[in-house]
Amino acid sequence: MNKKIRLIFIVVFFLVSCHQNTKKIEKKHFSKAIEQISVDTQYKWIVVLPGMGCNGCILEAEFFMKNHIEDRRILFVLTRLSSLKIFQQKTGISIDEHPNIFVDRNNLFSIPTNNSFYPCVILLNNGKHSSHSFQDPSNAAFRNLEENL
Repeated sequence: MNKKIRLIFIVVFFLVSCHQNTKKIEKKHFSKAIEQISVDTQYKWIVVLPGMGCNGCILEAEFFMKNHIEDRRILFVLTRLSSLKIFQQKTGISIDEHPNIFVDRNNLFSIPTNNSFYPCVILLNNGKHSSHSFQDPSNAAFRNLEENL
C-alpha cells in the first residue's frame, strides 16, 4: 500500500509541475509579445485568434469577435492566418475598419505549447499580462469574458 501511495504522489506532482511550467512558458511568451507590439493601456483584454487549430473553438472565437468588435477595450490579435481575405469573407469583418485588430504577421502570439491550437483571452493590467485562459473543450473563456464586459 505504501508503494501505491508514493507512486500516486509522484504522478500527481509530475502533472502539477508540467502544468505550472506550461503556464510559465505561456505567460513569458505572451508578456514578450505584448511588449513587442506596445499594447496601449486602453485595452483590458486581448483575444488571440489562431488561424489553425480546434475548429469549434475558433468558430466560437470568430462569433465572439463579430459580436464585440466595437468594444475598444478588447484588442483582437489574428495569428497564424493562412489568408486575411478568407478570414474577412468568413466573418464579414473588414480588418482595415477596426483599429482594435492586430494582424500578427510575425506570429508573436503563437505560443510554443500544445495550447497554441486554441483561442486565448489575456487579461491585461496597465498594458501588461495579468492572466490568460484558453477557449477549449474544457474551458469557456469567452463566456467568462462576456460576464466581465
